[in-house]
Amino acid sequence: MTNQIRNPNSEIRNRVGEPRGISPRYPRGLRIFGRLAFFAAILVALNLLCHYVFPAQIDLTQRRIFTPAPQTRNLLASLSAPVDVVLLAPKSPRTVAEQNFHAAATMFRDLVATCRQAQPLIRLHDADPAESAAAREWQEQFADAVPPCVLIATGSGPAAGHEVLTARDIAEFLPGSALQGARVDFLGEQALTGALARLSAGRKQSLLYATTGHGELSLDDSDPASPRGFGLIGEMLRQLDCRIAPLDLSAEQRVPRDASLVVVAGGEGRWSDADAEKLDVYLRQGGRALLFVDHHFDARLKRPAPCGLEELIAKFGIAVGNDRVVTRNIAGQVETASPALPAAGNHPLVRSLPQAPLTLLDCRSLSLSTSVRQIGAHVVPLLVSHAAPRAWADADFRALGAPEPGGPDDLDGPVAMAMAVERRQERDAAPALVVVGNAQFASNRAVSASSGRIHASFFLSSVNWLRGRRELLGDIPPQRHEGYRLTGSPADHRGLVWKSSLVLCSLIATAGLTVWTTRRIG
Repeated sequence: MTNQIRNPNSEIRNRVGEPRGISPRYPRGLRIFGRLAFFAAILVALNLLCHYVFPAQIDLTQRRIFTPAPQTRNLLASLSAPVDVVLLAPKSPRTVAEQNFHAAATMFRDLVATCRQAQPLIRLHDADPAESAAAREWQEQFADAVPPCVLIATGSGPAAGHEVLTARDIAEFLPGSALQGARVDFLGEQALTGALARLSAGRKQSLLYATTGHGELSLDDSDPASPRGFGLIGEMLRQLDCRIAPLDLSAEQRVPRDASLVVVAGGEGRWSDADAEKLDVYLRQGGRALLFVDHHFDARLKRPAPCGLEELIAKFGIAVGNDRVVTRNIAGQVETASPALPAAGNHPLVRSLPQAPLTLLDCRSLSLSTSVRQIGAHVVPLLVSHAAPRAWADADFRALGAPEPGGPDDLDGPVAMAMAVERRQERDAAPALVVVGNAQFASNRAVSASSGRIHASFFLSSVNWLRGRRELLGDIPPQRHEGYRLTGSPADHRGLVWKSSLVLCSLIATAGLTVWTTRRIG
């Protein structure tokens, strides 16, 4: 006789239809739909997070070639009126000039699109004069806009302004060789920033005066090899809506009232008390100046000859040393041509300086002054030397042989080689002075050298900071795009493609087979 065991749960299952404590099972299609909806909600949430939190473009390049420079962002933020950027060119290039412009315009279009994300007032237009009536209207309004070109226009009527850029202004194409591919130096950001700066500056120019009569660098000398010429810097200033004129204080009663700032480009002679007093009055009344203090050795006194402006500079909190900054190179030799590095700090002028060092020859050291007559000012180091024992300010000119650190009047590095002075005001600080212990870095020979761009950048940044054009601070280096040249024959290149494809397909097949086998066994 078979024993029959009654299960109480079976009766409950028969009466109710499901076991107690177990939720009813949903249909399979509903479960799949729920999972898909869950994953879709996660994807939507991630996309919304990326859209509202992360920028539209992320520059992962090592040199940050797709990120606008700080001065470009500052200039875009200062725009208050719409700016039309028009690419006037045929859609199908036929000539060599049109082909070069078409290649440059592709990169320039990407740059303008990036700028539009920061400033919606920038409007980009592609206009073919053969098809677009608007393009023909722009050509009639601006006679110098000859295709192919980039027309940058703002305002309307008498207040309208425009700039025209050609392919040469926005890109330079360098041919390749057997071992190196072709290169492209993209200059579009410099060209766009310069054009926007000139348009936003209006018709009013900043008037700069360069002092004469004390052996300063000469504005009339534009010879690239001249160590005493200053003409190349003068030409760069004219491109920045600045007009520079000579100023002989011995023939003037005072610094002219229309001076935006005064440039003292070194000097071999000593300033008279009368000339120094006129410059002092101008600065005490709110004027601004860029002062270069040259090093000239006095053989009789065995020390640098005074320039006559030391007392004036000390009133603003800077003491000019009777020394010169020297640096010990890798070979152990002491050189008077010392690298000047950007100082630490968050000052806008320091942030705009290129990371590559300037080279200052026989540079006099600068330090904080203890003069009792100094006015209320804030002094900020701009350029400093290397740290000791690699660099120091040597004041022992009587010693024979190579300079050695540790003298009684020596200063251990890092030593300040350039300083900025700001006047203290209630809410903000106003630029007053930029003092550099050397003037030769701004000469024609230094500016036209291989590292001249760095020297010119520091000079122009100092001028722009002093005249209140902070959006123009610094220099924008060209973005270099280099092509890659694959070695080997065309057959090798084809083999590289099909072999890579074969390896990829094999990996996919292996992964699929592994998953299928695991599920079958499990």
